[in-house]
Amino acid sequence: MSEFQPPRFHTGRPYDHSRLTKLPFAANDDLVALVKEVFEQSKDCAPFAASNNPYALMPDTLAFLEALLTRTLPELIVEFGSGQSTQLFSSWAARNGKRLISVEHDRDWINKVDQDLPAPLRSVVTLVHAPLHLKRHGLREFFTYDALNQLVLEIRRADFFLLDGPHVSGREDVLYFVLCRCHVGAIVVIDDLRSYSIGEMLDTLPRQLAQCFAITPIDENSHGLAVLRCVSTPSPAPLPTISLRSVLRSYWRCFLDYRNYGTGC
Repeated sequence: MSEFQPPRFHTGRPYDHSRLTKLPFAANDDLVALVKEVFEQSKDCAPFAASNNPYALMPDTLAFLEALLTRTLPELIVEFGSGQSTQLFSSWAARNGKRLISVEHDRDWINKVDQDLPAPLRSVVTLVHAPLHLKRHGLREFFTYDALNQLVLEIRRADFFLLDGPHVSGREDVLYFVLCRCHVGAIVVIDDLRSYSIGEMLDTLPRQLAQCFAITPIDENSHGLAVLRCVSTPSPAPLPTISLRSVLRSYWRCFLDYRNYGTGC
C-alpha cells in the first residue's frame, strides 16, 4: 500500500508567515504572550487521535484549540467547517455551559457529524447546513456559503471563531464577513496558514480593516495557524480586486472546487 499523500491544498505553494510582520495589523503584546503560553500548554494536553480524513484538523491543532478555549472562556463559539473540531468544541461547551454554532456545506457530512454527537453534546450545538453558491465581489468570484447573511446576529455575538471552511475558493469571503462584524475582544483562529492561498487573504486585507486586529501566527503547527484578536470596532471593507491575476485565479478556484466537491446540497 502506498503512503498516504495529503491533498494539494496543504502541500502546494507554501506561505511565508513572516510577511505578516510587514502588514498594518495592530500591535498587541498581550495576544503574543497569550498565544505563546497557550501553545506551550497545549504540548501537555492529552494527545488527540489523528483522523483518516485528510482535511481534518491535526492533533496539535486540536490540543491548541482546547487550551485556548480554557484561557479565553468564550460564551459562543462559531466554527466554519464541521468535524473533529465540532466534537472538541461541543464537549468543552457542554462542560462549561456554553454554546457552539457549526457551519458546514456538505449535507452528508453534517448528518454524520450530527449522528456522532452524543445527546449531551448535541444539546449545546446548532448545526447549520449551508450549501455553497457563487458570489461575486467586484470582478472576483467566490464559491461560498449561501447562508452567511442569516448568521449576522450570531457573528456579532460570538467570542471565538474557527475558520476551517469552506474550500479555498470561498474562505476569503467568510473571513471578511467575520472580521467586518465581530465585536472587540473576539478571537479568530485561521487554519491552513501554510497554504499560500490562505496567507494571501491576510496579505491583502485593507489597512482600515487590518488595523482593527492584532495577529500572531503559529508556524510550529502541522498546517499553520493564525490567531487574531479584534482590538477596535471593525470598519466595513470590500474584498479587493488586487490584480487581473487574482480575478482569473478566483474563477479557476471556483471551477476546481465545484468540480471536486460540488455545492454540498
